[in-house]
Amino acid sequence: MSKPDPITTVSHSLKVRPNFLSAWLRNPKQVGAVLPSSDGLTNTMAAQVNRGPGLTIELGAGTGAVTSALLSRGIKPDHLVLVEKDRILAKELDHHFPALRVLEGDAARLQQLLRRSGLGLADTVVSSLPLLSMRTLTRIRVLSQVFAILQSDGKFVQFTYSPRPPIPERLAHSLGIEGKRIERVLWNLPPANVWVYKRTLENITATRPKVNTLHRGDMRRTGF
Repeated sequence: MSKPDPITTVSHSLKVRPNFLSAWLRNPKQVGAVLPSSDGLTNTMAAQVNRGPGLTIELGAGTGAVTSALLSRGIKPDHLVLVEKDRILAKELDHHFPALRVLEGDAARLQQLLRRSGLGLADTVVSSLPLLSMRTLTRIRVLSQVFAILQSDGKFVQFTYSPRPPIPERLAHSLGIEGKRIERVLWNLPPANVWVYKRTLENITATRPKVNTLHRGDMRRTGF
């Protein structure tokens, strides 16, 4: 049996969906890309999530490409929560994934969103947010929220199109976290890198990242 042509596979998985394109046109910085993620990228991200009973939060769920990969991975619907800021995309997600809980809102207010829905700490956060395109303060707020709702040994899975880490090293150090590039996905347009971040051993018992103690002057001096 012949193997599928990777170029054909990528072309099929990267068809531009109208709602995704319209969301990009409404707010290109929020969406971050014109094309949805390829199967290779979504499957690599989903592979970082354990199939246990813990809660998984997906940020920037978009059209559900990563969502589908997570479900195919074996993540149970009642253990998966989607967060999407764009109202139209959130409604589409709710329509296409009726068994899942979809929260329309900003990841910078993640704790509030989860609290309103009666949800506790998560084992894993999977993110398609364009972190490097965000303003510095917004990026810090989002990451602060992420690690505030993660279990002490939880994982933050993030992809980036940049060859640089999605979280600058100085910021990661101030957050008390460390990251590792898991894989470079070449069959994606553009090619992408998947990173996994966890709390450092020194910060493993912390309930909140160290960034909460930073002030604007500190951020300017450290070059975030």
